[in-house]
Parts: sequence; C-alpha cells; structure tokens
Amino acid sequence: MKSVLCPEANERARVMCEWIILVEGGRILRRTLRQIDCLHPRLSEFGGKDCRWVCEKLIRKEEVG
Repeated sequence: MKSVLCPEANERARVMCEWIILVEGGRILRRTLRQIDCLHPRLSEFGGKDCRWVCEKLIRKEEVG
C-alpha cells in the first residue's frame, strides 16, 4: 500500500499495486505492473467521478525508474 498524488483528483490517494517480478540468480530481470486498486472514495465508489487511470504511468515510472 502506498500513497500517490492522484492526477485525476489532484490530491493524495492510497493505492495497492500488484507486480509480477521475474527474478533470476537474485537479480530482478523484469517487473510488470499487474493490477492497481485505488482507495480514493470519489474515484472508486459507484456514482463518483470517472477515473481514467492516468496514475498508472506515474506508478510504473516511480517503481521501475
């Protein structure tokens, strides 16, 4: 679980990310973002604002870069 600045709502949101990590000989060869669960109430509750998941790019860049 981590906190990110949500580009959709322009405020902090908690997200849980699931990664597929390919490891060989103790080295990380590849890391792929499999799923993001957002806990932002206005973006995840029924009837709230639609989310376009633009945070995905930020999370990928932050974790891999």
